[in-house]
Amino acid sequence: MLQKILIATGDSPEAQKIFETGLLLAEKLGAKIAILHVLNPMQTGLELVGNPALGGIAPTIANDLSITRSQTEWQDYERLSTERLQLYAKQAQDRHVPAEILQNFGESGRVICDTARDLGADLIVIGSHQKSRLSEMLLGSTSSYVLHHAPCSVTVVRE
Repeated sequence: MLQKILIATGDSPEAQKIFETGLLLAEKLGAKIAILHVLNPMQTGLELVGNPALGGIAPTIANDLSITRSQTEWQDYERLSTERLQLYAKQAQDRHVPAEILQNFGESGRVICDTARDLGADLIVIGSHQKSRLSEMLLGSTSSYVLHHAPCSVTVVRE
């Protein structure tokens, strides 16, 4: 019996569809949900100033304006992502499904699997972006990583 479903959402146009799929499953099964968004600078398209390996966004050789712009864009991105998670939690609450929201930083696949393990999730609901084979070979696929490393069952929602 499924008691906890981790719904891994992102910034893609199908994020609402992924959330709806997980919410519907939770509703039908009487499960709780955790809604996760991973802040991954490599997938945002935002310009990172600095070296994340040094414990975060540490400035390197760049002008002050570039650093300030980058920090502002990142803060806006975090805020908008949090607002989207809060809207999802409200939708779940309106349908009487207990929900918690999580926003973590890191490599998406690894963070999703670690979060599922930490929460004791019974199922992960995740999307698939249908990357080209070349793109998937070079960059990898979050859904593929999760399918191979998840501590529980995984449902992949296609576009």
